[in-house]
Amino acid sequence: MFRKAIIQLLAAILLIAAACQSGPTSLVLISKDYDNRFAEWLPMAGRQCKPVNMYTVSTDSIAYYLSMADGIIISGGPDVNPVIYGKASETDRCESIDNRRDSLELRMIRYAMENNIPLLGICRGHQILNVACKGSLIIDIPSDYDTTVIHRKGGEHMVRIVEGTMLSDLIVPDSGFVNSSHHQAVENLAPGFRAAAFARDGIIEAIEPVDLDGHPFILGVQWHPETLIRESENHPFSLPILLRFMEEVHKVSR
Repeated sequence: MFRKAIIQLLAAILLIAAACQSGPTSLVLISKDYDNRFAEWLPMAGRQCKPVNMYTVSTDSIAYYLSMADGIIISGGPDVNPVIYGKASETDRCESIDNRRDSLELRMIRYAMENNIPLLGICRGHQILNVACKGSLIIDIPSDYDTTVIHRKGGEHMVRIVEGTMLSDLIVPDSGFVNSSHHQAVENLAPGFRAAAFARDGIIEAIEPVDLDGHPFILGVQWHPETLIRESENHPFSLPILLRFMEEVHKVSR
């Protein structure tokens, strides 16, 4: 209990300190914002920002918004088309697929990586980040992976952070419970990436570049930090990720 209180106190101090900083309004692009959850989450970092729901942006305006981006978030959603990662024959085992969204998010990821824009992938975003960088996905966990861990929507399970990763520097406890809403997962890691967190059954729950000096911030997490914070404003698997992401976003926008 004492350790938890200390963690919450430190998170609160960071939040207050961030709120006291002034600076320009940062433009953060979200691939698709459901129910304005990111519009509500981002301001909790205490920095001025303007979120843009890129799914509602016209095709001829995408390049403009990318050129103005200070940060990019690839959010959760439907399955990534397996054609993209060499499993076209297994398309019928997927759930809903949105090809327009696939192409939009691949474009956003590549722009972020090529232009040193802070990039955060969440759930589907974590998966398509791996795919964009030449990794692959498990098509269906219940069918293809022997596990008793509930990964589907409404699930909650323990994750373990890998020591020595950037994520381990952000999150104080090396393990904890997170929300879970997926039936697919990272299979083969993309070249140049490493696993930063695992579920108890070995499913990869977070990825990041091996070379942390090559880009200001790239992180993919399988859970939903933007909704975890609704359970607790100082949730250790939400607030630290938000604060670090927005810190890097703020540096770009200066």
